[in-house]
Amino acid sequence: MAHALESEKQISESSSNDDGSRDGLDVADMEKTALGQTPFPQQLPVEPAPPLRRLDSKPPNTANAEKEEGDPLAHLPEHEAAILKRQLDIPPVKLTYKSLYRYATRNDLLIMALSSICAIGGGAVMPLMTIVFGTLAGTFQGFFLKTVTGAEFTQKISHLTLYFVYLAIGEFITIYVATVGFIYTGEHISAKIREHYLASILRQNIGYFDKLGAGEITTRITADTNLVQDGISEKVGLTLTAIATFVTAYVIGYIKYWKLTLILTSTIVAIIATMGGLGRMMDKWNKASLAAYAEGGTVVEEVISSVRNATAFGTQDKLAKQYDVHLIEAKKSGFKMKTILGSMIGFLMCYVYLTYSLAFWQGSKYLVAGDMSLNDILTILLSIMIGAFALGNVAPNIQAFATAIAAANKIYATIDRVSPLDPESEEGKKLENVEGTIELRNIKHIYPSRPEVVVMEDVSLLVPAGKTTALV
Repeated sequence: MAHALESEKQISESSSNDDGSRDGLDVADMEKTALGQTPFPQQLPVEPAPPLRRLDSKPPNTANAEKEEGDPLAHLPEHEAAILKRQLDIPPVKLTYKSLYRYATRNDLLIMALSSICAIGGGAVMPLMTIVFGTLAGTFQGFFLKTVTGAEFTQKISHLTLYFVYLAIGEFITIYVATVGFIYTGEHISAKIREHYLASILRQNIGYFDKLGAGEITTRITADTNLVQDGISEKVGLTLTAIATFVTAYVIGYIKYWKLTLILTSTIVAIIATMGGLGRMMDKWNKASLAAYAEGGTVVEEVISSVRNATAFGTQDKLAKQYDVHLIEAKKSGFKMKTILGSMIGFLMCYVYLTYSLAFWQGSKYLVAGDMSLNDILTILLSIMIGAFALGNVAPNIQAFATAIAAANKIYATIDRVSPLDPESEEGKKLENVEGTIELRNIKHIYPSRPEVVVMEDVSLLVPAGKTTALV
């Protein structure tokens, strides 16, 4: 401290020598005054450290910080946060498959009922062919064994072949009506869904679009509605046809000879297990392949949008290698998926021949015992094969129905959302005479998508009627 005072004294003396004693104050008097007014202690007091047991050992309260991170509106007052949440909130909806037909008219329901009957009839027609085929085989057997004369053989063949023609005509009419009917109703209902979705979008408040975005709206009204349409159109008819085919085939088999039909039912278990297990693996690798292609597409989109910068900095090879990484990943996943697909097809073909061998091996025993004939064996075999493969085709359609329900969730959530600023609402007070003057008092404006930024704070504005007002 003494050194500091000496330095201050030297500075004061040099200043007085250069500038003179303008104020008439002596340097010594200045030192005494400074020392008298501002005494400097020789040593700063040191407070004793508090004992450790008195310290608060609780960890810092991070609840508020976590709340702000989880809820971007946590820093706002409750009434302001409630207003912003109402601007963005989209209440979830619970849908069932029946909900997809919300906008079906009476004509749509009638067409779907007729189409369902035709689809079931078309499915039942297919296994009936096995009865005709088995009878034909028995006729050929009788002709070779000389139990049927040539005239009888020709007459029976002509008669039975006409049944194939009749079945073909019936199959064509029923499947055609079912397919056209379900496609028509699917198009009509999906168009109604698009109309209601667009009308609901146009009723929403501006904050809703800040959160949703135009790209998502386009995806909903095109891709998602197509998924809904796919789940309520021709796949419904195909599913009903497959179920009817399966039921009819097994009814025919059990009527002909239930023991052999029950033995051949093992084919269904094998087909369902194979298609279910390998189908899940295929779906897994297919999603991985599509995801890799999507990531690669993002890289390509970024490169094309900034191709001038890529060329200027000479990063073409580096960017190409980045794209190759995604292509290689997609290639690996796609190869695995195709390998599983090949295995599935191989297993299914294997089951066909194993079923043939099992049917003829076990059927020969029943044939020798006199329990059944050759035409019964062929009828049961073909019925079981047709029914089993028809049931296997139901699984992809079930997946399409589930996808349609998932796609409709967000669409119907938007349709059912009540906008806080609905321009078509009839509620509230209607003014008979409107002067046209607009006045804002103490307005606080925050964008719902950016609640941390206050755009306007306590703003008042008056726009008189009949005058032009500019905001600068």
